[in-house]
Amino acid sequence: MKRYSILGFVLALVIAVVLAINGYIAVQAQSAPEKVTLSGGSFGAVTFNHSKHAETIGCKDCHHQGELDQKCNSCHTAEASVDSKTAFHKSCIDCHKEKEQGPTGCMDCHKKE
Repeated sequence: MKRYSILGFVLALVIAVVLAINGYIAVQAQSAPEKVTLSGGSFGAVTFNHSKHAETIGCKDCHHQGELDQKCNSCHTAEASVDSKTAFHKSCIDCHKEKEQGPTGCMDCHKKE
């Protein structure tokens, strides 16, 4: 009988942790800006639906340093080991190809205005 109560406690704990993580992700997604525009150099700016991305992938996939309000190019400078262009292209295009959804061509993302 004692074994079942320990198993029940562990199961309840796992469920509580999963619900807490899902709640945290939902709060982060709700506070995320709806759209984000990144300068795109000579190809033109890139605007994407940030809130949709925040709902479907983890914040730390992009904000890997943990600072959600930090701009990517504050670390990914021209002098950094991975500049912002390389970081965006690798993260965005690789993810879109892996999930087989989202744009992968240059002008699909870059829009000159």
